Amino acid sequence: MLGLPDWLVKFLYLISWFPCFIQGLFAIQLTAAVEKLHPPHCEESPTCQGPTEGQMTFLKTGLGLLMIGAAGIRPCNLAFGADQFNPNTDSGKKGIASFFNWYFFTFTVAQMISLTIIVYIQSNVSWAVGLGIPAALMFVSSIIFFMGSKMYVKVKPSGSPITSIVQVIVVATKKRRLKLPEYLYPSLFNYVAPKSVNSKLPYTYQLR
Repeated sequence: MLGLPDWLVKFLYLISWFPCFIQGLFAIQLTAAVEKLHPPHCEESPTCQGPTEGQMTFLKTGLGLLMIGAAGIRPCNLAFGADQFNPNTDSGKKGIASFFNWYFFTFTVAQMISLTIIVYIQSNVSWAVGLGIPAALMFVSSIIFFMGSKMYVKVKPSGSPITSIVQVIVVATKKRRLKLPEYLYPSLFNYVAPKSVNSKLPYTYQLR
């Protein structure tokens, strides 16, 4: 990408989706805050009026930006977080385990808050406020993330994901009629790329 080093391309790919996600959140918030961006309440007229074509277009644009931003951020944030630790050391392994534990803990707490407090605010206080709180928090978190850009470990990507996908498709097609042995471990492909920082879980027959 424009002659940039691999690690910078990976980092830019991650941060480039934050503005898209935030714009989607604020666009959806504006549909509730601005009167011209949503149909009038049913109590204000004898018959309920549906949204205009422009209002639906604005809402769909916000949802589209939100979807595209989420698709770019969510697959990368876990991997980028794990890159900050060296899996070849004991402290790095503990750091990765702690990172995943805290990530899913905070993710679960955030879901609980969004399904209780945020929903209560939207239903009983204001939809504009209820939708504005997640947008504002995402904006603040993005600023905090960008502030630490110089401190992050940026690992060079190894290989091409397209090559791996094509290899899987080709091998799966060639071996589609292959009968599997009772014990798979001796015949499994266990290649590890040179200088790879990735670790693999040990094989187990417990969950067959």
